[in-house]
Amino acid sequence: MSDIQNWNKPIFEYIRRRYKGRLQKVGVIYGNVHAGVIKVGWSQCNLKSGDKFNPQTGLDIAEKRTALNDGVNPPPHIRRQLRRFGARCIRYFKQGDRLEFCPFRD
Repeated sequence: MSDIQNWNKPIFEYIRRRYKGRLQKVGVIYGNVHAGVIKVGWSQCNLKSGDKFNPQTGLDIAEKRTALNDGVNPPPHIRRQLRRFGARCIRYFKQGDRLEFCPFRD
């Protein structure tokens, strides 16, 4: 059994962007707690290159980024949403004593 499957029930929210005049889902922010550490990851598709958003694929990528703790920089326009989601995770996961984002460099 994967280490990811031993975690608590995760929470997530969609990243929405205005594209071609419509507000569309383009990504996912995912949070979970493991061993007292709250981890937050993200995933976003590139609509300009022709990608279509798939919620399950986005959730899988965000979950793996959270577990692997890879250092892919999030786009600047979602960093604020990531920080707000981190605050939400702290309120939701009472047993977490530390918050850890997928590392990104400013």
